[in-house]
Amino acid sequence: MKWKVRAKSLHGWSRGPSGENLKIHDLSIALDDGMPYFEGDPKPMIRQFRTIEKDGYNLKEIHIGTHTGTHIDAPSHFIPGGKGVDELDLSMLSGFGTCIKYNPEEGLKLPAQNFKIILLYTGYNERWGEFTVFKNYSYIAPVDAEKIRDYGATVVGIDSPSAESPDSRNFETHKILLGSSVVIAENLNSKTLSEIVDKTVFVMIFPVPVKHGDGAPSRIVALEGL
Repeated sequence: MKWKVRAKSLHGWSRGPSGENLKIHDLSIALDDGMPYFEGDPKPMIRQFRTIEKDGYNLKEIHIGTHTGTHIDAPSHFIPGGKGVDELDLSMLSGFGTCIKYNPEEGLKLPAQNFKIILLYTGYNERWGEFTVFKNYSYIAPVDAEKIRDYGATVVGIDSPSAESPDSRNFETHKILLGSSVVIAENLNSKTLSEIVDKTVFVMIFPVPVKHGDGAPSRIVALEGL
């Protein structure tokens, strides 16, 4: 399908292939100095390295981990010999999907319709800014990870810093998904994700192509109205 998009930003209404409204939902959280992170991971630091006033141009220095902010987990994150971010076929990171309101304690009910990408809305990141280090976050229960694997999705995303339970010691959820080449997108923006619950959208994921990367910060958008 060929279509044209005219947009002033990545979160607004544009025109679709037949003239209908096309809404672009930006599911990403902006990288910022001192943003929330996992204890033990590199602390996010972004500083002004050059300035127009002093050097004639602006330039920032960025120090982050590969799982900072909105990002994807590649199979190599937990699977020996698994593909790195730069080896992933971008076609598997885009396609039609849907968003499901999810609570790991209540279980996951997947749609009868087959979607390539499943997004899970938990609301955890609506508290973004209330914490510095992630604690008591939402996750994907191992039994639901098996459902997603068997369903045939290529990507599952969640608005929480990790698909793994904070109490996990064997990383079962990650191994179930990544071991079957299901890419995991984490730290989606809860606010914009809530706007597409129960809707059909076209999801596009653009990770930074880190060489042999186990993960990478990513820009993730959902197109509504295609």
